[in-house]
Amino acid sequence: MAGRGPVTAVVCAAFDPATDEAVYAVREQVRSFGIALPERPPHRPHFSLSAARVPAGELGAVLAAAAEVAARHDPVPVALTEVGRFGRAGVLWLGPAAERGLAALQRDVYRALKRHWPPAFGDRSAPRLWVAHCTLATRIAKPLLREAQACVADGYAPISGTVDALATILVGGRGDVGHHLLGRSPLEAATPPDGH
Repeated sequence: MAGRGPVTAVVCAAFDPATDEAVYAVREQVRSFGIALPERPPHRPHFSLSAARVPAGELGAVLAAAAEVAARHDPVPVALTEVGRFGRAGVLWLGPAAERGLAALQRDVYRALKRHWPPAFGDRSAPRLWVAHCTLATRIAKPLLREAQACVADGYAPISGTVDALATILVGGRGDVGHHLLGRSPLEAATPPDGH
């Protein structure tokens, strides 16, 4: 990373493998509607919790903060019950039922990053404004977005799973640059970044 300019590091709630696969299956439905999507997205399914724009040399400090937060939280059960959309951005997403553990995890990540760096996404990741969502597709034209949302929602069965780790990704990158299991000490929690 030496010599590179600033990077935007996003700390995400990562799911267990079975939940990842269930989200990928819903994403395939979206592709079947004719929406142009790559076979696999650049990053694993996730909820973005908070982000920081940092000099590349400070990425290790972001990963250390994520590891400390991960150690303080147990895995969080989630049920992806909602098929939603953000009209302006053309985003189709899956959203969870309210879960205190997820809100607490997001708040802790937000505060841990904000202690050292300003939030990269402004107020959108402030706990009072944050909307938990797992993106299925982006940049869908509005008329097609409504249709895709209705089609996915029509046959959708909620997905039950677990947020079991914090993954750190880079905007514009591929895969994880950090992955820390929840409920483990920072040394135990670090797992090799994946290739999602």
